[in-house]
Amino acid sequence: MYFITFAALLPALLAVSFYSFYQSWRKSRALNHVTTHEFGHGDNSRNRYITDLKDLLETGYRKYNKSGQPFKVSIPVGGYSIKYRVLLPKDHLEEIKHLSNNIFSWALASAVIFAQDYTGAPNRGPWSGKALRVGIHQNLSDITKQLNHKIDQYFAEHLPQDPQKPGSVNFMRFFVPAIANVTNSLLVGEKLAADPEWIRQTCDFAVNRYKSADDVRAWPPYIATLVAPLIPSVRRLRQSRAYVKKQLTPMYEDLKARGMLSYGGDGNKNEKAKYRKGTYGYEWLWSGAPDSVTLDDFSDTMMRTLIASIHTTAKTMSVALVDMLSQPQYLDELREEALQAVQPDGTIDIDSLIKLDCFLKESQRLTPVFLLTMNRILTQPYTFKVSGLSLPAGTMTTAATAAVATDPDTFGADSNSFDGHRFLRLRESNGASKSALKMGMATEDSLGFGLGSQACPGRFFAVNQMKLMLSKFITQWDLTLEKDNIKYEGGRPKYEYYDFSVVAPTQFGMKLRKRV
Repeated sequence: MYFITFAALLPALLAVSFYSFYQSWRKSRALNHVTTHEFGHGDNSRNRYITDLKDLLETGYRKYNKSGQPFKVSIPVGGYSIKYRVLLPKDHLEEIKHLSNNIFSWALASAVIFAQDYTGAPNRGPWSGKALRVGIHQNLSDITKQLNHKIDQYFAEHLPQDPQKPGSVNFMRFFVPAIANVTNSLLVGEKLAADPEWIRQTCDFAVNRYKSADDVRAWPPYIATLVAPLIPSVRRLRQSRAYVKKQLTPMYEDLKARGMLSYGGDGNKNEKAKYRKGTYGYEWLWSGAPDSVTLDDFSDTMMRTLIASIHTTAKTMSVALVDMLSQPQYLDELREEALQAVQPDGTIDIDSLIKLDCFLKESQRLTPVFLLTMNRILTQPYTFKVSGLSLPAGTMTTAATAAVATDPDTFGADSNSFDGHRFLRLRESNGASKSALKMGMATEDSLGFGLGSQACPGRFFAVNQMKLMLSKFITQWDLTLEKDNIKYEGGRPKYEYYDFSVVAPTQFGMKLRKRV
C-alpha cells in the first residue's frame, strides 16, 4: 500500500496553479487592444465593484461606447474562468442580435455567470426560448384571461377584503409567492400549483442559483470543483433539481404518451403542432420542442423558466409600486385609466392601460433588474463588420443596460430623473414607431429584456401579469407606502445594486384598505 504525502503532491499543485495563472495571463493579453475602464482614485476593490458597478458602467459607456469604442471591466469577484467583460457600443449589439447562438453563446455565458459546472444549476436547451416565445405569442389572449382569473383568486385569498379591516404586505414577501402561484398554475397546472412544497421549492430556485454561484466563486476554479459538493447552497440547488425532476416525471410521461414530445410513427408533423393552442403552458411550450425530449431536458427547461419568471418579476413589481406610491402625483391618473379599462365581465382591457405601460417602462428604465444584458461568450474569433473590432474566442461580451437607458442623447438632459410621462410623450412624438416604446419591447435603447433572438421569451407574459396586478391594486384598494412598517414619505428612494443585480427593496411594503 502506498501513501501519497503532501510533499509529493506539492509539485502537481504548483503546476496546476501555474498553468491556471498562465492561461489567465494569456487571455488577458489577447484583449490588450480593448481599453480597461476602472474606478478613479485607485480604489478598484471587490467591495467597490459589488456596490458601485452601476456608476462604473455609466462612466465607461459615456467615455467610450458613445464614441463607438468598446471598453472592458475586470471581474474582481473570484471564481470566474474569465477576467474581463467587454462592453460593446449599441451598433455592435445590433450586429450580434442577428447572429447564431453558436457564435455568440448565451448558454456559455450563463454557465460561467452562474458557475453551472460547479453548482449543478440547470442548463438551457437551445430551442426552449423559441418554443416559449412562439407559444406565448400564439396564446397571449387566452393566457391573459387566465392570468386575470388566477390573480383575482389569489388576491381574494391573501389580501384584505373588508374596508373596516385594513392590512399590510411586504412587497417581496407577497409578490414572490403570489407570482409563483399564478405562474405555476399556467405553466405546470393546478395540482402542482396547489402544493405548498412545490411553491416553496419554486420560490427557492432562483435564490439558490444566485447564492450557490456566489458561494462557489469565493474559491478559485480549480479548487471549486472539490469544495462545491460540500457547500450548503449548492447542495440545496442540487436537491431542488432532483425534486423538480421527480415531480415533473408524470407530466413528462403523459405528454410523451399523447405524442407531444415526438411526431409519432406515422411521420405526421401536424400531430404535434395542433397542441399549440393548449390550455396550459406546458402544452404550448413543449409543442415547439425537438423530437424525443428527454426527462432531464424537460425538467431543467421548466426549472429555468420558473427561475426566470418569479424573482425578476417580483423585483420589477416591487420597484414599480415604490415608484408609484412614493410619487403620488401619478396615482390618480393611473387609477382613473385602470378603472376605465375594467370590462363588464370584470376582466381588464390590457391594451388600454397606456399610461400604466409608460409608467412601468420608466420605472424599468431607471432601475432595471440587471445592469448587464446580452451576455455572450464567443465560441470562435470574430471581427465586427460595423467597426473592424476583432475579439478572440472565449471573450465575454455584454451591454451596459442601465447606462444605455440613461443616455441624455436618447432620453433628454434629465435622463437620470424619474418622469412617469416620459414614454407617453415619446409615443406621441414618434408616430408609426411608437409600438417599439411599449413595455416589453426589446430595442437597442431599451435592453431590460435583452435584445434579438435571445431576448426574454416570456416578457409579454410577465408584462401582462404586472399590469393586471398593478391595476387591480390601485382600483380595488387605497394604498399607503410603508418602510419597515412605518408610513414612508421620503420621495423616490435610491435603489442599490449587488454586483450586476438590483437589490430587492425588501424593507418596503404597503398598507391596504379595500375601496368601497
